[in-house]
Amino acid sequence: MNRYIIIGVTAVVVLVGILWFVLRKDLSGQIVIPYIEHQKPRIDPQLPHAVDLSDKLDEVLFDGLFNISANPSGVVYEDGLGELIDIDLENNLVTVRLKPRKKWHSSYNVNVDDDDVTVTQTTDVFFTAQDLRFTLRRIKELGSLSPDYILVSQALASWDFEGPDNNNEIRFHFKGDRIWTEDDVKEVLSFKIIPQNSPLEAENYYIGTGPYLATTRTGTITHFFKNPSGLATIPHVKLKPFIDNSTFTTELKNGNINVLLSTPFGSLSPILEDTSDFFYKSNISTTFFAVLMNTQRLNLEQRIQLRRLLNNKAIINRFFKVNTPQQRHIVDYKGNKDNYYDYLNYSVFPSSSYYVDEEIVVPIKDNAQPDLSILPDSIKIVACLNYGHREEYAELLEILNDGQLFKNRIRAIAVSNEEIKKGNYDALLIAIDGYKSTFLFDLYNIFMREPDLELYKINLKTQLDENGDKIISPETWNGRNNFCRLDATTGDEAVLKFMQYIYAFMYSNYLGDKQVYAGLVADQEHELALGAWLFSLPSLAYFRTQFDESSIDLYGVASQLSTIEKWKERED
Repeated sequence: MNRYIIIGVTAVVVLVGILWFVLRKDLSGQIVIPYIEHQKPRIDPQLPHAVDLSDKLDEVLFDGLFNISANPSGVVYEDGLGELIDIDLENNLVTVRLKPRKKWHSSYNVNVDDDDVTVTQTTDVFFTAQDLRFTLRRIKELGSLSPDYILVSQALASWDFEGPDNNNEIRFHFKGDRIWTEDDVKEVLSFKIIPQNSPLEAENYYIGTGPYLATTRTGTITHFFKNPSGLATIPHVKLKPFIDNSTFTTELKNGNINVLLSTPFGSLSPILEDTSDFFYKSNISTTFFAVLMNTQRLNLEQRIQLRRLLNNKAIINRFFKVNTPQQRHIVDYKGNKDNYYDYLNYSVFPSSSYYVDEEIVVPIKDNAQPDLSILPDSIKIVACLNYGHREEYAELLEILNDGQLFKNRIRAIAVSNEEIKKGNYDALLIAIDGYKSTFLFDLYNIFMREPDLELYKINLKTQLDENGDKIISPETWNGRNNFCRLDATTGDEAVLKFMQYIYAFMYSNYLGDKQVYAGLVADQEHELALGAWLFSLPSLAYFRTQFDESSIDLYGVASQLSTIEKWKERED
């Protein structure tokens, strides 16, 4: 009898083993990244998109003359389609040698037959200087819609270059109003390059020279394969759709994906604690939450009192459920755990930014109690949940509606993008994504962005003064084209001064000048009470231990996929 039981148990074990082998989710040779099905990423290397994954995919497909990357020490710039030869500071000339043996992805054909993928060479199409000229022309025509435009237009004396000569060297004329370091030059020339036969406008751009190439040239692409002439070691990058991001950690746990580039609330996941199956990587925060005040609905005194009412320490405690059984735990890139208050912000420059970290800006902490008699009976704070950070926005709206915490003065609601475009709010809860911890902090993205979350447009207008020098125009703020509804056309001296400080900060690349203007910007913003600067969001990514942990570096302003070609699978 016992013999039959043993045989039966053995048979069941064998059957389970066979079923596991047959049904197991084998993701070897793949990088599988989730996205929300109704928020398909759009790939345009010169235009940002509301779906965060879109901009990260630029690193998968495209190269600049130089590529921003990361190593264990921090951000680095690597050669892409160019090699830096010389920086002539006396004449403001930068010489770059092009790499004419780099092939466009159109040199290959990808055939997919079920799980069988073949990449075959067709006719070689090489990168040329004309591709670079075309890309510069496109960036110029996009104007303030493109973040590249802001950076390049402040740096280059013209939207062209000399050459190439017989050594494939070209020369850029940089503006002479600053001292150009190697990293500054490489950042300016890190914009992604597309082929000269590309349309100026397209829903997606898929032909690049980067480490992975797309399966087809049209439609929404979710599969990318190793560029045969590139250096990637993992053959296949796959984007996998799900109904919403609330299940992403479960999908990683169940082996349906193997990379999760962000977690809800930037916190550690209790279901991913098994270090034999998962590891995580933290990097410097690149997102912060703020409440931007509508200056046409709240006067200065009301804005000051609302800023006092919005106690960011109380908000962050509730956000992470500190000292409760449901506490959300965090860890930073230095290994510090549950250091929530390190993420609190007290000025437009976040605490993790260069300016606060180096004490260039010393934020003014206004700890006075709010005078409720000055505030309206009901303050309408809105947020739109349709462009990322859905769970975080929902949590913050719930916190803001806590009558005990905020004296029954706040009515926080989720609204459509149309309501934000109309300015139908007293204040706007917003996540500012992609801020840099370096001295190249982007103030335009906060104060000069068109109030339309579907669109990225910077409303910077300039004019010439009596000496022929370019200065910022009051038309930059017309009362309708920015989140704070600032209007500089009325001649308000404080608003004009603030606008000029922002422009001077953004335009200058002398570190000393930027430091001075950073302080002026921070002080003037505090006087105008344009925002309540809440906290930065921790940045955390999870990976299955299928990958070699030492091959994946994440750091601050480098995109999480900027090192993807260096990722490796474990050999054991």
